[in-house]
Amino acid sequence: MRYYKGYMALSEACDVPVLLHIRNARAICFDQLSELISFEMEKALSRSLRWRVARLEKAGLLSRLDIYRYLGKPVFGITQQGLECLEARGHYLLSLPSNTEQILHSSQVPHALELVNIRIALAKAGLLISWKSELEITSRNLIVESMATKDYDAVAEIEFEGNSRRLAIEYERNPKAAHRYRAIRDVLDKDETADTVLYLTANDDILYLLAVEMRSCRRQIGFALSEAFRRSLLETRTLTNTEDSEVVLLRDLLRAKRP
Repeated sequence: MRYYKGYMALSEACDVPVLLHIRNARAICFDQLSELISFEMEKALSRSLRWRVARLEKAGLLSRLDIYRYLGKPVFGITQQGLECLEARGHYLLSLPSNTEQILHSSQVPHALELVNIRIALAKAGLLISWKSELEITSRNLIVESMATKDYDAVAEIEFEGNSRRLAIEYERNPKAAHRYRAIRDVLDKDETADTVLYLTANDDILYLLAVEMRSCRRQIGFALSEAFRRSLLETRTLTNTEDSEVVLLRDLLRAKRP
């Protein structure tokens, strides 16, 4: 097939998955992207990733987030043109249409990068079956239009003792106002889209704040440090919102029956 000079042919098998990974993550380092692609595509395709990303960047479909140069590695986000490209190929999200004025605020970047780290840790351990990002979850919930669904940061379907479990993940970098937690408790009590809810935090202070705020929630919730979870996964010591604030291994929390 011939292409006109100045136009770029996009590969459905290679270019589109790269754009989808970047869009769904909101922000992603090149090294993170390389690891995710290696889990899902042939090694020959992952070896061409650096060239492919540079090509997509040159075409204006993705961009570098220069504000995070201190990380020592490039961080990428999708552009409005990149969203238009995906929409033209049927990959539309109600939660992030191409006419969105601000695709990503700089304050959201560390949050997005840590969620990718969590996903990679699960994939490396062979536990991850599928992963839905906040953008994908929110888009689905907008279609359902139900007040009984939570826009989780991610839902990971994991392999657990021969069965699949839906693990809803919330990553908390900064504390919220008390009224926000009241609203969250109400939604969590009604939500049935996940088997287990796990709050991961950046530090101990936020972890214990969450444990206090969520103590009255009727469904069982686990709380753990994100770094500890990435290191130990199912063996992570996890604080629960039980009356005695019991600490259990995450695998035991996953075994617990929902109320």
